[in-house]
Amino acid sequence: MNIADLDIVPELRGALVEQGFSDLYPPQAEAIPKALQGKNLVVAIPTAGGKSLIGYIPAVNMVLRRGRKVLYIVPLKALASEKRDDLDKFSHLGVKVMMSTGDLDSEDGRFSDADVIVATSEKADSMIRHGSAWIRGVGMVIADEVHMIHDPGRGPTLEVTLTKLARRNPDLQVIALSATISNASDMARWLNADLVTGEWRPIPLKEGVYLEGEIDFDDGSIVEVPEGKDAIWGMMEQTVKEGGQCLLFVNTRRSTESLAVKYADKMKALAGRQLSQSDVETLEGDADATSMGKKLSACVKCGMAFHNAGLTYKQRKYVEDNFKNGLIKCIVATPTLAAGINLPARRVIVRDTYRFEAGAGNTPISVMEVKQMCGRAGRPGYDPYGEAVLVAKNDFDHDHLMDDYVLHDTERLTSKLGSERVLRSHVLGLVATGDADSESSIVEFMHGTFYGSTSQLHGIESVVENCVDFLEREKMVARDGGAVRILPFGRRVSDLYIDPVSAVMMRNAVERIDDDTDDILIMHAVASTPDVLGMYPKKGDMDRLKTLTEMYEGKFLTEPVDDEDEFGFDDFLSNLKVAVLMGDWIGEVTEEDMTVRMGIGPGDIRSRVEMSEWLLYAMNEIALIFRPDAVCRIRPLLTRVKYGVKEELLGLVSFRGVGRARARVLFDDGIKGKEDVMSVSEEALSKMPKIGPALARSMKAQAGSSSHSNPPRPSHGMPDEDEPDRKKQTGLFDF
Repeated sequence: MNIADLDIVPELRGALVEQGFSDLYPPQAEAIPKALQGKNLVVAIPTAGGKSLIGYIPAVNMVLRRGRKVLYIVPLKALASEKRDDLDKFSHLGVKVMMSTGDLDSEDGRFSDADVIVATSEKADSMIRHGSAWIRGVGMVIADEVHMIHDPGRGPTLEVTLTKLARRNPDLQVIALSATISNASDMARWLNADLVTGEWRPIPLKEGVYLEGEIDFDDGSIVEVPEGKDAIWGMMEQTVKEGGQCLLFVNTRRSTESLAVKYADKMKALAGRQLSQSDVETLEGDADATSMGKKLSACVKCGMAFHNAGLTYKQRKYVEDNFKNGLIKCIVATPTLAAGINLPARRVIVRDTYRFEAGAGNTPISVMEVKQMCGRAGRPGYDPYGEAVLVAKNDFDHDHLMDDYVLHDTERLTSKLGSERVLRSHVLGLVATGDADSESSIVEFMHGTFYGSTSQLHGIESVVENCVDFLEREKMVARDGGAVRILPFGRRVSDLYIDPVSAVMMRNAVERIDDDTDDILIMHAVASTPDVLGMYPKKGDMDRLKTLTEMYEGKFLTEPVDDEDEFGFDDFLSNLKVAVLMGDWIGEVTEEDMTVRMGIGPGDIRSRVEMSEWLLYAMNEIALIFRPDAVCRIRPLLTRVKYGVKEELLGLVSFRGVGRARARVLFDDGIKGKEDVMSVSEEALSKMPKIGPALARSMKAQAGSSSHSNPPRPSHGMPDEDEPDRKKQTGLFDF
């Protein structure tokens, strides 16, 4: 089928032709006409099968033909940026695209003017909770990567959000895009949708297993790899010499770095290049360079890179962009890259099919996750084929990998919504928004979820009852006969989009704060909540953590932990490590010193800053309800965490483009606030280290036009030294 054969508005047809689209792939030719007829769709096809266009064409046509809004839900912030950029290509048709992955305590009324809103599932649910009026105008919801519904972290929110939207708007059209899953029919049945599935790919993909110099593929073919001591390098070198690129997946961050460094010198002979000063600054970490950043820069200069959660957003984006344009020939990554943005390579190598899980040891990675990695092989428009290779250690391992991964179907998607821990927050949200007003109506809602569609919901009544019992006990809801109604505390917790248990812990902590409470104790209370991920304490951390434990014994704002409770004490220490990290951050310890001292990456710092900033904001809001006088202790801390500075620098970091490093330079040179900026000449300001003419000019203009107050709302992101503005926001779930 050709683009010309689709029943779409002429302007859209012209725009697609201008972008180079003509003939549709077979899955697109089957799915898009159904979507244009207004049918619900579940599309479960392999990676690179053209899922994105199946969403884009009906979305833009909905806007242009019917004037209805489209909500495009994605699981990850990086994917949201990619979708926004793609859809922006239709902006000349009058389609206004906006993205929201951030502030979870706002209704985002600015989206009333948008035609397509790209959002994470958490942000979409948050906007529903805040009663965003524009949601009533949504005519289509596209759920991208809907197979993520099986994820214990993000899956339940996606499931509840889709259920809410469908119940509120019976004529809503839903298009769910998924990788190949074995029970796609269950998903289609839940959404009352037509199912489009198949194994077609534009680039043929072979999956196989490497052992002793040969790759044994699932189609019966065998590829020999040049002999050498290092099989991984042999497969990489072979791919690059033949004009391809390579993705190597390993199970730990440390392995991504060590292998990238190991192979960098060898790759330099094949793909070495010079980096610009701007490239080096981005890779090394801008104004606050780190050893990890320097290591990454050295690898990229050789055509190699590593990719893991320890990198900053800018570093990851640089690696992704330069892999796409061919300047980086190989990335060594953790499996999370496979679930993110579109980043295909000719050959994908999966070294590890297990990962370490606390309390369980080495556990196998799911078939679905391995298939996600394998699906990155084969670049449309570049590669004639794609190869995915799992690495075996011996004959037994070869047979295991071939039978249990290469030739095996993916696991069935299952809902993770049924546990009390997961359901507690969603029950509160349902009552707060009026989607349910009794235990029976909560159970009725559950019947409309994917969980209810694929199970008998045995015992769900008691789980719901336990959730309501907890919420009633903590005065978030009240029972009134058979009805359940929201109370002010519960409504605020629902709006803040935090776990009710986190809210209770922070309420209790707020009631214990006094003038003598040290900052680190407030940080520890925040870090102890379920919404903040702890950090595994390493051997080098223990002396510092134990010293603090003894120093503050009896003063912590959370319930004490019995030293004999091994698991509980380990959790306590992991939370305390986050608090120590935050203490170093607001104490202006350099990122380099923090990463070296704690054995972490810059991305770890940023993720904990974002989470802690959000929870401190929530604690401040809770204090306004229960203990207003505690706000004077929390609010300054929130602002310092936002910028990562001592209190004396707050008047400087409020200038756009001035982060913690530049603010310290200015302060030490006698520039301590707005008045000093106004009094010094632009020339003198520009000559100060790390400033320069452009920033000096901007600061002078800002000093003369605004008061630069420090808002109490969190920015949810660390200020970048060269960021032109700070309007970007991230949220609790964007790390």
